[in-house]
Amino acid sequence: ALACDLIVAARNAVFVMAYSSVALSPDGGGSWSLSHLLPRQLVNELLMGGERIGAQRLHELGVVNRLCDAGQALGTALQWADKLGARAPNVLTSIKELVGDATAHTLPQHLAAERDHFVKNLHHPNGGIGINAFLAKQTPRYE
Repeated sequence: ALACDLIVAARNAVFVMAYSSVALSPDGGGSWSLSHLLPRQLVNELLMGGERIGAQRLHELGVVNRLCDAGQALGTALQWADKLGARAPNVLTSIKELVGDATAHTLPQHLAAERDHFVKNLHHPNGGIGINAFLAKQTPRYE
């Protein structure tokens, strides 16, 4: 789940980083991901204690994006994916890159990166499609 850009979970779902329960340290970037998402003390609690944490709590902490009823996670995720799939793919790629690089940049570096992405997306065919659809109050159909 920590490798995902967006997380949909059922309200009754639980998550656990149980490595310490079997005398192992985290792998797969788990400690890195959690350290970028949560306060150090909570990360240590989750990793050292290996205890379950509920989806509701992770939602409150901003790790889980959307909660749904039990058995509805896949359907909820697919509905959300359909909505995101209607957006310009080049822009979603830019956003993913900008967010991924944000913590490694100074503010001036990041402002320059945002400018570069903005100009690139403005000159992409989807930029014209999106602007024209907005002005015409229509739904855009991106390439």
